[in-house]
Order: sequence, then C-alpha cells, then structure tokens
Amino acid sequence: MVEEKLEIRGISRKELIIYLLQLGAIESDNHLYRANNWTCYISDEDRFHMFQSWIPRVELVFSSTDLDSLKEVLKNFRKKTFRAGG
Repeated sequence: MVEEKLEIRGISRKELIIYLLQLGAIESDNHLYRANNWTCYISDEDRFHMFQSWIPRVELVFSSTDLDSLKEVLKNFRKKTFRAGG
C-alpha cells in the first residue's frame, strides 16, 4: 500500500469533497472516499488566522495498492486545487 499525505490550505473541506467526487470517488463514510484504484481519508476542517483572515486547512491521505494509480489521481487532484493569484 502506498500513501501520500497532503495538507490543503485556503480551500474548504466541502469543495475538496466535490473534487474527490469529480475524480470518481464515492463516499464510504464522512471521512473516507473510495474509487476503483484508490481511497482518500479527509480530515475535519481546521482554521488558522493569518493576515486578519481565517483560512481553512484540511489534511488528506490518499492511498492505493498501485503506485501509478496514486500518481495519476494526485496529478488530477492537484490540477483542481491549483490556485494562481495576482
């Protein structure tokens, strides 16, 4: 089993769940989402204070028995969470 842990800041848990569903996962329980070749555990949303704003922070743990499947889902997930500002 291969795992990859991500900490996402600035994107709500609700939005991250939508991304997981778009990638083919189905909800197994409130914290676990499963797809054919991978699973993802998503933590409760935490918030921290920075520059007079409250920023959401969520931890995700992706796992798979196949390294290539894990790399592919991570690549697609990171595309969805990429933010560019100016």
